[in-house]
Amino acid sequence: MKIALLHNARPDCTATVFPDDIFEEYDSKETIQSIANALRGLRVTVEPVLADRRLPWRLEGGRYDFAFNIAEGEGRRCREAIPAAVCELLGVPFTGSDVLTLALTLDKAVARRVVSPNVPVARGVLVTRAEDEANLKTLQYPVLVKPNDEGSSKGIRENSVALDLAGAIAQCRWLRAHYACPVLVEEFLPGTEVTVGIVGNGPEARVLGMMEIAPVSEERFFVYSLEVKRNWRQRVRYYIPPRLPTATLATLECNALTAYHLLGCRDCARLDFRLNAAGQPCFIECNPLPGLNPTNSDLVILSREILAYEKLVQGILLDAARRVGVHVL
Repeated sequence: MKIALLHNARPDCTATVFPDDIFEEYDSKETIQSIANALRGLRVTVEPVLADRRLPWRLEGGRYDFAFNIAEGEGRRCREAIPAAVCELLGVPFTGSDVLTLALTLDKAVARRVVSPNVPVARGVLVTRAEDEANLKTLQYPVLVKPNDEGSSKGIRENSVALDLAGAIAQCRWLRAHYACPVLVEEFLPGTEVTVGIVGNGPEARVLGMMEIAPVSEERFFVYSLEVKRNWRQRVRYYIPPRLPTATLATLECNALTAYHLLGCRDCARLDFRLNAAGQPCFIECNPLPGLNPTNSDLVILSREILAYEKLVQGILLDAARRVGVHVL
């Protein structure tokens, strides 16, 4: 079997780019090579394929049997769906979620509407234009201010918590100016943050693991920000399983599976939750293209004691192959 590893490579030099997280979603050479090596353990041929504007020609010319999709795409709101759409157009089966799911999960406000009220979410306001700022008066402060359709914590920095209306408006205007997208403002959730990894399809979908993300030192308004993720060894501790009551863990597992199915996820996804003041887990977002860096990706870290990295990557391909009725081995 010949497999195209669809990806967007992170440029070697981004120091002069602003914002400095513009390529944060793109994958490193280490990640691309690690995935390729893991897949080759299944005795398949793997070729990294850049998912840029030339993707249709590359994919068609390569005569691939399958695509392993980690591509974030290029563009704005629907960019993550574009590589999958090209695969569908050319009839190439691919790992992961389909076009609709990839598009709606990147739009955090849409994803919230899909899972709610089945899964609780924090109260929030979507700011698309200046007139929407008046709606921020309806929220209780503090609030978290973040780009509505970005991933990998792009635009979520240590100053993303606003203590009052004026601060929220100022942060909304800065994000809209620099990221050219709507801004989602949510009431701050003060409780434990937990990420949940899910693999599989349909009734066979299962929780792979859950991980608590806790600051090393006590912080008044802890945010799993870009600065924290870039310095994760010094800034956070990961607890697997989370240090939460059994009943809360059961609720997290149920809510994660519910959201996974409501959003139409396939093969694998990572879903983020945070507890509110009452200890109730609230949905934050879903990443149907979870990072697969062998060292620092959350899905890899939370599953490390359960299965080896190679088995995690291979399992994604094998689940996708079973879903479409293709034999890999």
